[in-house]
Amino acid sequence: MTLTEREADMSSSAVGKKKKGFAANIKSKIRGFFGGRSAFKPAGEIRRSKRQRKPLPPHARTALKWAVYVLAGFAFYAAATSGAAGSSKGLMLLPLGCAIAMFSGEISASVTGFVAGILLDMASGQLIGFSSFYLCIVLGLACAMFRQFFRKNLINFEILTLAVCLAYYYIVYFFYYRIWDYEGYGLVLTTRLVPSFIKTMVGSPFIFGGVWLTEKLSRGTRQLEIEEQDDKIDRV
Repeated sequence: MTLTEREADMSSSAVGKKKKGFAANIKSKIRGFFGGRSAFKPAGEIRRSKRQRKPLPPHARTALKWAVYVLAGFAFYAAATSGAAGSSKGLMLLPLGCAIAMFSGEISASVTGFVAGILLDMASGQLIGFSSFYLCIVLGLACAMFRQFFRKNLINFEILTLAVCLAYYYIVYFFYYRIWDYEGYGLVLTTRLVPSFIKTMVGSPFIFGGVWLTEKLSRGTRQLEIEEQDDKIDRV
């Protein structure tokens, strides 16, 4: 190596040291401005703090889950009561009740059906207790059947929602319009009930996805995996 090359190498190393010194000086000034070294956590300490972060206790996760369901129920009630009078709207409280019933116990499913029915009756202007009686019984039975015989997946949910909605809309049509020989009951069926049924079924997969995600977050991944393995044993 010639003298010129050595001088160039020493010059480049000196420039590198100056840059490092300048960067260290800037970093120390920033630390001082934000309160010294305590303002910056080392990477190891950050990783340890993440590992030491404790999850919410089970009762807190359960409370948050039901708070989400209550808010969703009132949101769907508000959607059912908004808009022009007489227009057809999807009744998302029906698939919401079915989805909750799939992942809950019999008592919780029956209470969910009762509350959802009350909101449906209030939104539709029907006799209070008409829908709640129907949904309380149907969702309680559906929950018991899913706990014993059926897997908790989207296909079975759609079958359950289809059966519950068909029976509900037919009962409303028969007892509120057909049996009283309501003038224009055929028009009510084609312009209000059938479009409302279609909108409800179209939105039902999104309801299932939201409830499934809420259950996954509230129960934990391990618990959900255990339940999914149990679903695969002697179930349709």
